[in-house]
Amino acid sequence: MKDNITLEEYAFKREKRTSKAKKTGSLLFFFGPYAICFLMFFVFPLVFGIVMSMSKFDGKSMFPSEFVWFDNFKTVFTNRVMIKDFWSSVWYTVRFAIIIVPLCILIPLGLALLINIKPPGYKIFRACIYLPGIFPLTSTGLILLRMFAYNNGFINSFFNISVDWFGNTGTAWFMVGLFCIWGGIGGNFIILCAGLENVDKGLYEASGMDGASRWEKFKYVTLPGIKPQLIMCIFTSLCGYMNLYGQNFILLSNTPDQDAVMTAVFRIQNMLMGSSRSYGFVAAMGIVLGVIIAAISGVQMTVTKERKGGDKHVRAFMDWKKSK
Repeated sequence: MKDNITLEEYAFKREKRTSKAKKTGSLLFFFGPYAICFLMFFVFPLVFGIVMSMSKFDGKSMFPSEFVWFDNFKTVFTNRVMIKDFWSSVWYTVRFAIIIVPLCILIPLGLALLINIKPPGYKIFRACIYLPGIFPLTSTGLILLRMFAYNNGFINSFFNISVDWFGNTGTAWFMVGLFCIWGGIGGNFIILCAGLENVDKGLYEASGMDGASRWEKFKYVTLPGIKPQLIMCIFTSLCGYMNLYGQNFILLSNTPDQDAVMTAVFRIQNMLMGSSRSYGFVAAMGIVLGVIIAAISGVQMTVTKERKGGDKHVRAFMDWKKSK
């Protein structure tokens, strides 16, 4: 009997070790490639960028020649040229993001609501709305440059106008916004369509029986039902347009007033190409921009965070019932 118990214990421990090894192997197999890429393309560049921002880095070797600690950051905040160039570019970027992010949420949301009705041929319309998002950025930019060219562009010729779309600062930013909306709403549109599909249809029926109007159904049923998708779209759009670079580089490289159309990343890229002595300043500017984006994203996540507990929704529903 004692030998049988020992054999059972041995079999149990062996099975436990084998199961643990299989689980560990599966974890390494699926998570390992992601972990390697995360370390190579996020952790290492971040750490190396922090080291560069605190040193005089000339790019001749992997190691900095001299550490200056926070002098580069001090220069970013106190140097008049840096304040004029970098911080004005940050302001242009923030102002553009404040305008374009709501449009990149409201337009896809409106289109998703229309598609959610499922009109005839809605699958074709859904594919057409998403289609611009898969085109390469450069190709779309070149098409816009040709369409809105000042001398022989299709738009000016068709409407018999002479507008220099890329020569004036205001129209140039309008073209960047058009570019972003045209190529950027497809992803948000698909996410919001999926969110609308998952809203409980029984809630619409219950609210209809209580006499809710279409606006009240949208406000009290649809929006709470797609809140996670809305938060994700706002977060990704905000981070994406705070790093705006490619659209301005393609469309506005020949705009006369370059300082007025420089985004923060565009400015950093230009300084990086200027001189190897500016590597430390550029790294410090990139770290500062990253902190600004993280702070804005943190505020957005805090504002949109779901509050747990309480009777807020119950009281809102009771107030609405009383008003009826």
